[in-house]
Amino acid sequence: MVIAHPTSQVIAAGPATALLLVIVGVVVVGGLLAMFMAGRRRAARKPPPPPAPQPGADSWDTPPSSPDAGDHNDGR
Repeated sequence: MVIAHPTSQVIAAGPATALLLVIVGVVVVGGLLAMFMAGRRRAARKPPPPPAPQPGADSWDTPPSSPDAGDHNDGR
């Protein structure tokens, strides 16, 4: 036998509310899973990065085909 204080209230969801919350939870989890799977598919379709840097990519020299190839005066 449970004796409750006369002013206490039982806070519980009714069966219809509980069912609604379960359905909402399942829909949210399903949506998250669908977004995760879509993101994985999208990432798999991305082209891979280039395997090696391009030759001369780190060079600061002027290419020999330009008109000022011999002029490297930077004002110093």
